[in-house]
Amino acid sequence: MKKLLSLLGVLIIIGCLQANAEKSGVYMDFYKYGHEGKNTTVHRSPMRIPIDVYYDDELRQIEISGSTDIDVQIYLCDENGNIIAYSSITNTTLDIPEGYNGRLSISIECDNWVAIGCITI
Repeated sequence: MKKLLSLLGVLIIIGCLQANAEKSGVYMDFYKYGHEGKNTTVHRSPMRIPIDVYYDDELRQIEISGSTDIDVQIYLCDENGNIIAYSSITNTTLDIPEGYNGRLSISIECDNWVAIGCITI
């Protein structure tokens, strides 16, 4: 009976200690095009893009989510600027090619702004 309880305890501990890969956020630099309405008023609130980007190391995927009413073009490029993946849908998942190692850049372009981020695989 002691052996059974010990075995059960060890199995529970092993099950609790398993590490799960989590999604990590990708920092995106945000740039606006032109002058909207030629307004010269300074707005001191921080700019925030309405799209979130996460990298899942275990699945080798980049998940992009945000408002569905935004028309965007999403590009995933390698170090040389070659397009690896493309999407025109806001809520999408981009797969990273198997065996690819290096730096990837993500470019999300809208009508009046662009967001650029980089991750290293």
